Amino acid sequence: MSSNPLVRLTDVQWVLAHKQLTTLQIYPTPGSDEIVGHILAQHARQATGQLRPPLPAPGYAPASMDVLFGRPEA
Repeated sequence: MSSNPLVRLTDVQWVLAHKQLTTLQIYPTPGSDEIVGHILAQHARQATGQLRPPLPAPGYAPASMDVLFGRPEA
């Protein structure tokens, strides 16, 4: 649940009956294989036109966002 971007961490806290939100830190964090899988899935969604590349937030290098989100070079 905690890795689902559609579920708020406070909701996970309530479901698991944790008094402190920080208790969620005991759960495993994703490994590099899982992270790479998420990025590859993101590229696949982008390639099929399911997503539009987001505009980078201030402070992020546009070139880095291009790599992550597959924006074609101009």
